[in-house]
Amino acid sequence: MTYTFISTDWKARQQQLREIRELVFIQEQAVPVADEWDDKDESAIHFLVLTPQNNAIACARLLIENRQNQLLCHIGRVAVLSKYRNQSIGRNLMNSIITYCQQQYPEHLIYLNAQTTRQDFYEHLGFSARGAVFMDADIPHIEMWHSS
Repeated sequence: MTYTFISTDWKARQQQLREIRELVFIQEQAVPVADEWDDKDESAIHFLVLTPQNNAIACARLLIENRQNQLLCHIGRVAVLSKYRNQSIGRNLMNSIITYCQQQYPEHLIYLNAQTTRQDFYEHLGFSARGAVFMDADIPHIEMWHSS
């Protein structure tokens, strides 16, 4: 099956983005509602994966940050609906976001906060763990940086 990968904004695709994140994070992973929704979605660049029938099946968001004069691309909220996992959709989504960052923000470093259970997945995409494990929404996470 051929999937379409698009970049979009919160206003244009809020309903589809919310549905995926509610299913994956709030229902499956029991992330508290207050931890899932923040004030960053409005300003983020969002990515969606669509089926040929235009159904949204995966998403992620990208925050452009300047932390202590360091320009950063912060990838987060990466989610794939359960029935579409293990089909390389997540890997292809991440590769498209990495490429987007490298083309649109070549001077920015790319990082994310990975659930520790997903660390191997991100290592295969060129990320390396840094620092100590920390808790976010009662789930262990590790900061990871891309080697680009």
